[in-house]
Parts: sequence; structure tokens; C-alpha cells
Amino acid sequence: MKRLAYLLFLLVISEFSLANDAPFAYDKNELNRDFSTLNELSAYVDQSGETYSEMPKSKIFQENFELTNDVLVKPNLKMDAVDWGAFAWGFCCWPIGVFVIAINDDKDKDSKNSFVAGIASSVIVSTVAYIAFYAIVITSFGAF
Repeated sequence: MKRLAYLLFLLVISEFSLANDAPFAYDKNELNRDFSTLNELSAYVDQSGETYSEMPKSKIFQENFELTNDVLVKPNLKMDAVDWGAFAWGFCCWPIGVFVIAINDDKDKDSKNSFVAGIASSVIVSTVAYIAFYAIVITSFGAF
């Protein structure tokens, strides 16, 4: 019981130490500068009514390498291309998977992407499980 109380105490202290009472603030001009490319693209699509597949062929993208690259970014891992073995190395045992998959020159890009997707999935599942566990512990034993 002392260990559980100590663990909960550490969790509560870490939450209070990370809390910040400062209000959220942003600079509207800076955000507009950051999203200027997106605003230009949005205005062009509203005027022309083009579809996603027609955009790279249009005149606005000719000789505008940065804008073309922003639009042409597509997801590079589809379900057909998933290497389930590499995914399992990332999900179950990523430290060994780094040597087996990530730094192995014989593995292709799909295997390496599947490995990274496995790690990301493992982190998400673990986070949800820990939150659920701590929620059950707190509700079972009551608050301080």
C-alpha cells in the first residue's frame, strides 16, 4: 500500500510541477506568415475548382518547387505494403528491432516504415493502457 501511495504521490507532484497558469497566447501575424503557402493554395483551389490529382499539372505549380512538394506529400505506407514481421519487431521489441530492421541495409523502405509504425502503435497502446490503469487505481483507492 505504501508503494502505491508513493507512486500516486509522484504522479500528482509531477502533474502539479508541469502545470502552467500562463494563458495561451499566439501571434496572428506570425501564424499568417507560416500558413501563407496554404492560404495561396486554398485561394487557388477556390477559384479554379481543381481536384487533388489535377493540381500538380496546373500553372500555379510550374516552377514553384516548394509548393509542388507540399501538395505531393502523400502517405507512404499502405496496408498492402506493410511488412508484418517488421511491424511486430517495432511493436513488441523495438530495441532489438533497431538492429534487425532499422540499421539493416538489406531491408527495404516498406520494412523500415512498418517498423516505425509498430513503434508508434506500441506507444499509443501503452499510453492508453497506463491511463486506464491509473484511472482504475485512483477510482478504486480514492483521491488523496
